Amino acid sequence: MLTGFGTAVVIVTIFADRRLKDLESRLKPKTDVHARLFGAETKTDIKVKIDGIEELTEEDFDNLILMMKSLRRTLLEESKNLSKCSVCGNAHYNKPKFCSNCGFKLTSNIH
Repeated sequence: MLTGFGTAVVIVTIFADRRLKDLESRLKPKTDVHARLFGAETKTDIKVKIDGIEELTEEDFDNLILMMKSLRRTLLEESKNLSKCSVCGNAHYNKPKFCSNCGFKLTSNIH
């Protein structure tokens, strides 16, 4: 009886091993080619981006900084963390206790 059980285990193991090797052989070419292509494309893209950054003029760089600040300001204004001072109208994004512009107490001035 133990011999029959052992034989069954060996047969199941052989079939499982063959199936695993078959799956690995079907998947390996796809993943290897994808990894190589992705790596080459990524390196090329990064190099192109770096070259573009190096070619920026001082004026282009300043304009880029202004656009990023404007985008940040817009996103903060649209967020729920915006509060305004009822005295001077200065916008605050982190709900401080006092207005940084006029010093007015801001505990209940959230709009």
